[in-house]
Amino acid sequence: MHPLPRLPGAKGIAKPKVLLVDDHRGMLDRVSALLAGDFDIAAVATDGSQAVDIASRVGPDVIVLDVNMPGLDGFHTKRALDQAGSRAPVVFLSMVDADDHIGEAFRCGGRGYVIKSRVALDLSGALDQVLHGRVFVPSLTSLFALTDGGGHAMQLHRGLEGFLDGLAAFCGHSLRRGDALCVNATADVREGLEHRLRAAGWAVGGPSRHRRYLAFDAGAALSRIMRDGVPDPAVLAQIASELDHFRLATSESAGKRLTFFGNGIVPLITGGNPRAAIAIEHEWSTLTAGLPFLTLCGYPVSCFHDQAPDLWSRACQEHWVVGHTTDA
Repeated sequence: MHPLPRLPGAKGIAKPKVLLVDDHRGMLDRVSALLAGDFDIAAVATDGSQAVDIASRVGPDVIVLDVNMPGLDGFHTKRALDQAGSRAPVVFLSMVDADDHIGEAFRCGGRGYVIKSRVALDLSGALDQVLHGRVFVPSLTSLFALTDGGGHAMQLHRGLEGFLDGLAAFCGHSLRRGDALCVNATADVREGLEHRLRAAGWAVGGPSRHRRYLAFDAGAALSRIMRDGVPDPAVLAQIASELDHFRLATSESAGKRLTFFGNGIVPLITGGNPRAAIAIEHEWSTLTAGLPFLTLCGYPVSCFHDQAPDLWSRACQEHWVVGHTTDA
């Protein structure tokens, strides 16, 4: 298993100051050692009240906060930090990976949530994302705790099977809540997803396709969008309009949302045209900013190999939420 990729730090800028809060000394020691190379461990606290007091004196750039503590738990501690005037973003740590628990973490103002069993894989990268103004989620289905409207998220993965399992759960959740669902994917992803959705009881693929499910091939979509190696904004606008009509015609949810999954720009990156891939991401964010489109982009980490060093940063910049599927 491999950790989430790191964002490059700015040269000449001091390491971000971190306050670590956990009632277990062993976890504090482990996380301190994990972060020490890239972050300034400004202070540690073993309970919520102590964390509030230390935060007011230390002024951390980010706080790593255990959820399950005696006395003030992590959620109550976050609210107490807010009341005391702290503006440091909080990344929660927990053994619990249930979506309702994760949702409460975001509802009380958390910017990230890391499962303790994945702390070595996700925490440093999650802190990077949060310090750059984004949100880090531990699972695809936990995205639904963040918004009932739109947004642009990305999920990084190394192995296809684990990613498809999570994606199927994400898409099934979308269909259950009444969203229209559109999938623009390469054949391996589209077929693997539809196999899992059918196994879960959803009629997708074939002539009896669910009315709220629309799928198309990534290669065909790129053929329509690209002109001499660059994306045509007018075509992208037309696609967004067509999908909005699909949303309005089929969605059963009160907010009439479209959930859109795509990995269709990955072939552009692996084919040597990352500039076009980022241009599509940027244009899509602009086109859908005022629409109830929850867009999820899937990226295998391999597509960032042998590319410009800043490609990972540029891809992250086009998304509000970042997640990481870990695979053995």
